[in-house]
Amino acid sequence: MEFVFVLTKYNDASFKQQVSEALEKRTELISRKEYPNMWKYIDKMNSKKKASEEVLEKRYIRYKVYGIFLMLIGFFLLIPSLVKPKEMLIPLLAGAFSAGFGVLYFRYGRKPKKEKLTSFDKAAIKLLNEYDKIPVGKVTVTFSDDKVQLAQNATIGYDEIDSIFITENFFILIWKEKITVLQKKDLSSHKVEEFIDFITYKSQNLFDIIITEKTY
Repeated sequence: MEFVFVLTKYNDASFKQQVSEALEKRTELISRKEYPNMWKYIDKMNSKKKASEEVLEKRYIRYKVYGIFLMLIGFFLLIPSLVKPKEMLIPLLAGAFSAGFGVLYFRYGRKPKKEKLTSFDKAAIKLLNEYDKIPVGKVTVTFSDDKVQLAQNATIGYDEIDSIFITENFFILIWKEKITVLQKKDLSSHKVEEFIDFITYKSQNLFDIIITEKTY
């Protein structure tokens, strides 16, 4: 039995997102094996109930209002106190503290900026640029009973595979610190479900199968 993928043009958006997430997940899995105690603490912190977007939005507004209010009080006390600092030491200190806390509250009320590209995002983009050079419909990857036939007649055994990630649109092979990304839609023979059953059977005691959300 052979499963043949005929490579076609990759979807940029889904490739970048899903490959980046798979690379990040792989790094996490390796880290979990090396530092289990650290991840117990991280999982405990992540298990705490997080506030909804609506609650966070109200919290940001509330912090801004507090911040502006405290800054106004602080400046109201601080500015007159600067004229006679020795005689108005207490209002001066109170004004300084109030203005300081107002600035802090106002800063807490600012929405966090969207994160820039992560190292995983950059790696996915770099890989996509390489895949864009592949001639459409002229390169195949074949899974047979005893090996995986890659492009340019390169072959690997199933015992050389470290893991296979199954995402919504892709099969992502990690082998010898290398990566091969195959689109599900490029599977020209058999059904996707049959291929998943096949690689799951081949993975026994050899490599990991990691299925992410929304695999179908």
